[in-house]
Amino acid sequence: MTNDPPEEPRSEPEIIPPGHKARGEPRVRVFIDPRIAERVYVAKPGPLGSILLILIVGLLSALMLVLLLGTFLVALPLVVLLATVAIVAGLLRIYFS
Repeated sequence: MTNDPPEEPRSEPEIIPPGHKARGEPRVRVFIDPRIAERVYVAKPGPLGSILLILIVGLLSALMLVLLLGTFLVALPLVVLLATVAIVAGLLRIYFS
């Protein structure tokens, strides 16, 4: 083991006071790996983007509701048929024994 001095950071962290926003700077930065230095920028959606997002979520919700109701309407007669067959089979077993 060697007693090398600790490595100095390559850059100083930038401290931005709360409520202060530099011009042209994104609101959110995410550093994935300090060696790669990739950034993900996130901005607030505008009114049109919000309306489109709400419409897409509404359409997807309606589609899921239709699919669930369709599945229920197909499965319901099958359940009734199976219950009827079970009742009739029970009655026939009692009748023939």
